[in-house]
Amino acid sequence: MIWGVVALHAAYLVYQMLGGLLAFRDPRWLIPHLVAVTWGVVIVAMQWRCPLTELEKSLRARDGTSYDESFLDYYVFGTYLPNGSQPWVYGLHLAVILGIYAVLARRWSRLRGVQPARS
Repeated sequence: MIWGVVALHAAYLVYQMLGGLLAFRDPRWLIPHLVAVTWGVVIVAMQWRCPLTELEKSLRARDGTSYDESFLDYYVFGTYLPNGSQPWVYGLHLAVILGIYAVLARRWSRLRGVQPARS
């Protein structure tokens, strides 16, 4: 059960970063993706506890294998990426999302015949 929560959490983070690509196929994906991105930004900015992390920790507490860090701090930072790189990684994560949205906006404006403003 624990590894199912870990897999769900990892899948959510991948969807959060790359899920906007689904809107190239079907624009209806944009709204759920915006919700996922907004939730992630709020969690990080407000330093709230992620419900998936808390669920995993409560399951681990039953086994006596809990940890104190955040999900990313435990599984990624210090293991695959250096500690202290969090701001860079979060910034890159957000830049990828915004880049996808910029390409989507440009594509949709071209499809609608809207020309971008020129200086």
